[in-house]
Amino acid sequence: MSKVLYYFEQLCRIPRGSGNEKAVSDYTVSFAKALGLDVIQDERNNVIIKKPASRGYESSAPVIIQGHLDMVCEKNSDTVHDFEKDPIKVIYDGDIIHADNTTLGADDGIAVAMAMAVLSDDTLEHPPIEAVFTTEEETTMSGASALDISLLKGRRLINIDSEVEGVFTVGCAGGRKPTVHIPVEYTAPPFGSFALVKVSGLLGGHSGLDIHRGRANANKVMGEILEGIIDEDCRLAEISGGAKENAIPRESRAVICCRDGERLRSKLSDIGKRLKEKYSAVDPGMEIETEACKRYDKVFSIETAHNIINTINEIPNGVIAMDTELNMVKTSNNIGVIRTSEEEAGIFCALRSAVTAEKQAVYDEIVSIGNKYGGKTTYRGDYPAWEYKPVSELRDMLVSIYTKMFGKAPVIETVHAGLECGIISEKAPDMDIISIGPDLYDIHSPMERASISSIERMWGFLTEVLRQMK
Repeated sequence: MSKVLYYFEQLCRIPRGSGNEKAVSDYTVSFAKALGLDVIQDERNNVIIKKPASRGYESSAPVIIQGHLDMVCEKNSDTVHDFEKDPIKVIYDGDIIHADNTTLGADDGIAVAMAMAVLSDDTLEHPPIEAVFTTEEETTMSGASALDISLLKGRRLINIDSEVEGVFTVGCAGGRKPTVHIPVEYTAPPFGSFALVKVSGLLGGHSGLDIHRGRANANKVMGEILEGIIDEDCRLAEISGGAKENAIPRESRAVICCRDGERLRSKLSDIGKRLKEKYSAVDPGMEIETEACKRYDKVFSIETAHNIINTINEIPNGVIAMDTELNMVKTSNNIGVIRTSEEEAGIFCALRSAVTAEKQAVYDEIVSIGNKYGGKTTYRGDYPAWEYKPVSELRDMLVSIYTKMFGKAPVIETVHAGLECGIISEKAPDMDIISIGPDLYDIHSPMERASISSIERMWGFLTEVLRQMK
């Protein structure tokens, strides 16, 4: 267990946001070479490390331990932290590990740390180990998509990317990341007064695992605000919000050029009261504020402003369809990021569905809305659903071991989140896969936390599973 925490702290020293994994990938390669283990690093910075079986397990079939190297980089707006250069500050508080107002990266650093602890510990009993560390899981899953499965002999895979101890994941939604591009036209500002409107204080969360909670989306809230204030006397100069498509945005901001500042504040007060009441049960900390800001040299044309606002407001967001039989979300969309530039306003979404046809239908709806307001839609990061297998020897084995160790059976479920298991399963249909993990809380947000005791229990469980794979 001490090795798990040691390696996790080492990982936290290395910036490893999605797309910036070269340094952490190189670190795991150096780690493997120092131990004399076979290691493969591909062009996408995926890493495969192979460790021979311990004595007595030489004839056992290999097992794959898999996790991803990258993390979601989220921080509070008043937090000074450069995810490209600064290490994550790991803070121990009783049973909890957290960071200093940033994401912690336990998703999925704990998986990598556990695998490294297995690879470095010669006292463990285990079959041949194939540790697989992938890249860009949090954005496009392009690492898993590029992974050469033929390099792996194992056909049993333990993914450590679930966030609830005692819940074994055996299926997940597929996904796609649409972006609506709205072309923009600018005009000279008609008035001299400018104001910054801010939405903040929201809980946010994971756009798959937390989408059913009905939490406010800061970009959608801003869309409602702008619909109520933008007219000939209030012009939109800029809008931005969110940091990642797969994180429910906690903050959004807009710059307004207004004829009458007092009238703007009065309208915002009325709209703010309505929105705070609307979301009081799920987001009691919502703040809607305005303050004077610097003068901008241009604003959006009225038509451009309404095209942006209408697109934001009409794109479906949140839970779209439920699976009543499994009592879980079937289809959802999250307007995660809005950015404006000289040429366009980009509205970045994370679309998920357990049903391929429904995923396509919602994407087609987003395309139609974009077209309606003069935009075009592109997408990236399309990945398949991981379908539940009625027969799984690996699942049965882990359920039996867990039940004996902890005196209760684990929960078996599918989740409304994207896991690389779907891509790997599509590449190797004969692969027997399960996803496990310790208790992690509020991932993809600066409130991300991990339970030390849960990590310890799951470490003990993992090593016992390996011991019994003879």
